[in-house]
Amino acid sequence: MIVSSHDGRLRCVTQSDHAHLAADLLSIWVTDGLPEHPRRRELLLAAREHDNGWQEADSAPFHDPETGRPHDFMTLPSAERRRIWLRGPRRHAGREPYASLLITRHALELHRDRAGDPEWAEVFAVWRSLEEELHAATGAGASTLADDYRWIDLTDVLSLTACGGLDRPVERHGFRGEAAGGVLAIDPFPLAGATTLRVPCRDVPARRYVSDADLAMELITARWRELAVRVVAL
Repeated sequence: MIVSSHDGRLRCVTQSDHAHLAADLLSIWVTDGLPEHPRRRELLLAAREHDNGWQEADSAPFHDPETGRPHDFMTLPSAERRRIWLRGPRRHAGREPYASLLITRHALELHRDRAGDPEWAEVFAVWRSLEEELHAATGAGASTLADDYRWIDLTDVLSLTACGGLDRPVERHGFRGEAAGGVLAIDPFPLAGATTLRVPCRDVPARRYVSDADLAMELITARWRELAVRVVAL
């Protein structure tokens, strides 16, 4: 879950909804050969599903006993994070091997600083084995995977910025993005024109939560609304 402070409340966006925004952005990208990309369907699927392992965690989110805030995608304890990233890359492997290969690459890139951590050794072994299997199943070469993965990586960070998960401008793969006041500005601009995309979210009181059940009750009763993200040229 992405948790950010706004007007004295906490805005909560699920990882799945953030990922859907990444896919929505990629779906209207008109530059860099994306409309004619031979694997466009798989790119869109991987962008939409790159955080699918969070579905279970976001349906019953944890609070942080030390801060009293809801745990977000940055603060969730390592053990739960490992469970999330073990299931995510494998969820679509049988039906959509190339999209799953991109999601597995995302897991490896996202956690590369943990590659030497003994707690993560089993997880990395699963990812590497899965990546090898999916390479064989799809016939995709390393350069093809690297070229395609950059679109997942790029739209992921742009969406995170728009949803409040990153509080600074981002630069990735030759693009720059920054967000403020519901506006996501990108340079060079990749769309046909400025547009507004929408992300489901919930607001809860910015108070200290004493238990997971306490947080769950606030989220259950919170009204769903839409976060409007205006995408413009920087």
